[in-house]
Amino acid sequence: MDLSAKMVGRSDRSAGSAAPPKTEAGAVLGSSGEYMESFYRCAGPNCGILKRADDRWWLMWTSFGEFHRPTLYLSPWNDEVAAKEGTLHVCGELCAQRLQSQFMGNILENELKRARG
Repeated sequence: MDLSAKMVGRSDRSAGSAAPPKTEAGAVLGSSGEYMESFYRCAGPNCGILKRADDRWWLMWTSFGEFHRPTLYLSPWNDEVAAKEGTLHVCGELCAQRLQSQFMGNILENELKRARG
């Protein structure tokens, strides 16, 4: 999965869609009114494990708005933020480091392309 397409160049974070209505831990109200269990899979490269209710995961997202530069954010798990479009669900430190490395590499690669004209 190309992180540059998913993370760099997104519009401001606050412009994301609203979180679906929550009912109880892990359940969301579906579009047709039924309750559905929400599943989160780690976005880390070659990871993909599913989050369990007792896991302490992290969230990552990017924004370009506030600083007029690509900015990477890291936050402890929050159900409301996790449900927003563009949020990456991260199982731990190693996957967060790998995603950060991809983000930094994509930034440098794009700057080199722009410099070459």
